[in-house]
Amino acid sequence: MVASPRSLADAKRQAGMDHVLGAARKFVMANGLDATMDEIADASGVSRRTLFRLFGSRDHLIASAFVAGMDFYGHELPAYDGDINAWLRQTCDSAHRMNAASGPGFWELTSRTNLPAELESTERMRRRRFRRTANDVALVLWANNGGQGDPPGELVAAVGAHLSPHFTAAVVTDLGQRWQVASRLAYDAIVALVQTLTA
Repeated sequence: MVASPRSLADAKRQAGMDHVLGAARKFVMANGLDATMDEIADASGVSRRTLFRLFGSRDHLIASAFVAGMDFYGHELPAYDGDINAWLRQTCDSAHRMNAASGPGFWELTSRTNLPAELESTERMRRRRFRRTANDVALVLWANNGGQGDPPGELVAAVGAHLSPHFTAAVVTDLGQRWQVASRLAYDAIVALVQTLTA
């Protein structure tokens, strides 16, 4: 059975939803989790009423915007193509380029202890997904360097630490360097550890 193509109305509705989620995410990332529906409506170019109709609540809108950002992050990381060094370089570049766009809203999401339930759930999901990404990257590196079975926890931790937004922030914010420096440092550290572990 052939699936019927999406209607033009469905495509427009999805494009509108993607626009709202992207605008909401950018605004909240830049201005923090306490952004109001009025502010997000202004930033996205739709009415406050429309936002409530689509999402029901401010927390649900912000949570949905962050989940869409996680999906984007996952799609932007390159798939392994057979060239392990080029793939790891591209992975580090993609991660640190995206990490460099993190703003106050992201840091609040990762550090506030009094998050509303829906945002707390979103943050738990973000951490699970990031840990899975770190494990997946470590597994490819481990297998391509002759490792058997699951990658060592030390390698997973090193990959996670060196692809983390916190690593990018340390290099960019604390040390005044560009995200490309964070990417290069991450690549070098991960390669060195893989070589040590597989020697």
